[in-house]
Amino acid sequence: MLLRQTLLYMPAQIVGPLFQLIAMIVWTHVVDEHTLGVITLVTATHELLQIAFLAWWSQYALRFFGRFQSDDDAQRFYRTENVVLLASIVIQSAAMVGILLLVIAPDANSGLLGAAIAYVISRSLNLYIGERARVRQQIGVYSIQQIIGPSAGFLIGLLMIRWLGQNPEWPLAGYAIAQFVAAFVVLPKIGYGHRLWPVDREIIRHAMQYGVPLFIGGALGWVGLNASRFAVNDLLGVAAAGLFAVGYGLGQRAAAVAAMLVTAAAFPIAIKRMEESGSKAAIRQLADNCALLVAILAPSIVGIFMLRTEIVHLLIAERFQAVTLAILPLSALAGAIRNLRAHFGDQVFLLHNRTRPLVVVASIDAAVTIAFSVAFIWKWGVVGGAAANVAAAVCAATASFAIGFSKFQLTLPLRHLARIAIATGAMAALLYVLPEARNFITLAGHIAAGAAVYPAVLAILYSPSLVRMVRLRAQHSG
Repeated sequence: MLLRQTLLYMPAQIVGPLFQLIAMIVWTHVVDEHTLGVITLVTATHELLQIAFLAWWSQYALRFFGRFQSDDDAQRFYRTENVVLLASIVIQSAAMVGILLLVIAPDANSGLLGAAIAYVISRSLNLYIGERARVRQQIGVYSIQQIIGPSAGFLIGLLMIRWLGQNPEWPLAGYAIAQFVAAFVVLPKIGYGHRLWPVDREIIRHAMQYGVPLFIGGALGWVGLNASRFAVNDLLGVAAAGLFAVGYGLGQRAAAVAAMLVTAAAFPIAIKRMEESGSKAAIRQLADNCALLVAILAPSIVGIFMLRTEIVHLLIAERFQAVTLAILPLSALAGAIRNLRAHFGDQVFLLHNRTRPLVVVASIDAAVTIAFSVAFIWKWGVVGGAAANVAAAVCAATASFAIGFSKFQLTLPLRHLARIAIATGAMAALLYVLPEARNFITLAGHIAAGAAVYPAVLAILYSPSLVRMVRLRAQHSG
């Protein structure tokens, strides 16, 4: 059941982030630094706004919507939901206009303001409808919300840039159009109400109690992830923020996409172990999850580092190459560390229903990112922003693991990690001796060579275990 659900959700978990990765590469060829800086800062700002003004309700709906099944209860929920969504969208839109005019683009015209508002409204609807769909296992509805915006929105924005110019409102408008379509086409399949009153105060109270701690942690996490973007913009200007966004965005997306390949099913298995067999079994499962995650992240990040010159020179527009070449490996490393922390170290707190350590760890990440970003950017320019993220990721992960090891008996799968390190080293050695790729075909060949060597070495290192598995299967089948 778990494997089947994971596979059904896989397109939504992979296609959307993949198109975001593709978009970041393509934008470097079709827009200038200023436009790219505005786009990335608007989207990053909306992430914070939806965490502050909608995520608390989304998490409540995800957790408790299943309880409102009778007609009367459903109507109570729908009325309250409508008021919350309306208020959230109005507040987010007003805040976006203010931040756009005060911080991101003081010279923004009405077209950019309108496109930003449309993006905020449509993206908020997509995110919320997606969470509601998960409650009822409406995988098709969820997939539409996750895929249509990043994919169709990117293509529409690309056409609008070609026809109407390189202004930042056109990519944002393209995403908004696709996101509105994704929201409206699924309305017949989801339950919703048409009234706004009366609001159920008990639902609001419960939602606030449940969602506010999650909001605090989410907001701090956003600061850790995005503070460097705004520090670069404030200290060096929006064009520098555009330069920074390419390498930083690619590195973060690459790490996230790699992690998504294994994280969808991993934590639910740990929860099941916790419920059925207790804490020790769940901790062992977390260790296995860690091994699987590192087995994906390690070759991905090392591969990016070894092939960074070819990747940047072949994929990124020339004016972005120098900065991207310096930032990409640092960003990918920071992303890998944060994903390892989020999907291993932090999960032990969730298993034991202890959320306070999450706030502590997220606070460390946010504080170090802010302090180091200002200092490092002042000294090293845009590259300092990426270095600050690595330092913050290391500090937060160290705190998370220290608490997990000392308070919850979290353990590292050292034998697995040693084998992964050997296989990753063999892959890196091969990539080191290969000549620099001058075209896409050669680059693909280098990637394929690394992708072949890594599992081959792992298979050799795990050969005793594999032989035992084959023998056991043969005995059972016999």
